[in-house]
Amino acid sequence: KTPLTTSLIQAGDVLASREGESTVLLISDGIETCGGDPCAAVAAMREKGIKLVVHVIGFDVRGAAVEQLQCIARAGGGSYFQANDTNGLQQALQSVRAVVVEHKAPAPLPKPAPVMESPAVQAAAAPTEQSSSSRRVRIAGPGTVIIEPAAWVKTPPQHWVLVEAESGERRAEGSGLQTSVKEGEYQVVWKQSEHDHTEVPLTATVQVQNGQTTKVAIDTGLKPVTPAGVLPPHWWGLMPAEETLNAAIKYPDCIRFRDTLEAQVVPAGRYRLLWRQSEYTTTQDMGIITIESGRLNEIAMDSGLALQPADWVTAEPYYYALLDGQGKQIARWNTYGPQLAAPGRSTLVIRPTEHSHEDIIWGEVDIAAHGVQAVPINSGLRFLTAKDAPAPYRVFLVNLATSKEVVMKQSWGPLPLPPGRYRLDWRQTEHDHGKVRSTLADEIIIEPGVLLEVE
Repeated sequence: KTPLTTSLIQAGDVLASREGESTVLLISDGIETCGGDPCAAVAAMREKGIKLVVHVIGFDVRGAAVEQLQCIARAGGGSYFQANDTNGLQQALQSVRAVVVEHKAPAPLPKPAPVMESPAVQAAAAPTEQSSSSRRVRIAGPGTVIIEPAAWVKTPPQHWVLVEAESGERRAEGSGLQTSVKEGEYQVVWKQSEHDHTEVPLTATVQVQNGQTTKVAIDTGLKPVTPAGVLPPHWWGLMPAEETLNAAIKYPDCIRFRDTLEAQVVPAGRYRLLWRQSEYTTTQDMGIITIESGRLNEIAMDSGLALQPADWVTAEPYYYALLDGQGKQIARWNTYGPQLAAPGRSTLVIRPTEHSHEDIIWGEVDIAAHGVQAVPINSGLRFLTAKDAPAPYRVFLVNLATSKEVVMKQSWGPLPLPPGRYRLDWRQTEHDHGKVRSTLADEIIIEPGVLLEVE
């Protein structure tokens, strides 16, 4: 893609606070493809009083791209320079230096070469006597593009598309191994399945010639390698490495794969790997990875934790989560067993049920770069009562070392608790006079690996 407008606006933002005139040099190999109007953007910045001059170099561009880049230079009060190869680029840069540093007038642009009629359409010889009112044309057939998937690529895909590199227009689509398209430069976009995968724009472009066959290798991919017991996630995906994860923002450029751990076709490059284990849990940032071109990149996804509940913990939790140093939730799950998590130190919080418990701060966990850390959930408390005894409105376990409390609502337990010393309080009913707690025990001790039964 070619985000000319966004690039120019960002440059203008940098220069807006400067008092003197500044120069912007834009070098582009194509037309705007992200929906902006770069000419209007430059004109608007200058009208706002941003003191800038925009010079433009067009590198190996033709047609509409040249016209648009010349328009940008005119709007920016600068000059346009054409470069058709690396030597031309060097000469153009020297010309820009002459204009900006030495204040010389720019050399006039060479006159454009006469437009030759495409060989794809050629008029026939003068009409014969037998066909005096007819005209014959010869049209070259389109080019053929054949894809060559690597052995690990699952075929056939839902579809693959040829997108015109300059305009972003979709020009051909297929689900087999080949398709036909007119001459031009294209990017391949791959979609593995209809509902479980997004479209994936691949890295390289394809040059297609009329009447000729072009072969394209589909051989760059990614396979996450996970520990035994890790289930396929709700989705995992890739986003640009320079972006950071924010759960409140949707990422239209994020490549996503749903309910699978199979190898996937992806473009080469550096990415931030995202992981969402289930639909109602948190999307995790698993760090930066590099995808190398021309091979299947196997990425070890083996950092995480596994909660190991005691046999008296009979139900799956409402959720458990990891919090960072500022108390922000960075990961969340609702089933026991091995779960992937980014390496680092964080705080483990457990909520056994939605309504009968509040969050229980279990303690800090250190997740290594490789390996699943076992976290036993085998200490706690439950009450032994007379049959049909009504449960109290609230039970409070106050940690005597930290003053933090664990609350259980209208239940006799069992209640998972991290080891420690606690004060046991409760309120028998919701409308107790003054809402005063009663202290049943000034100190009880929860030992590691022990369920304390309070009679």
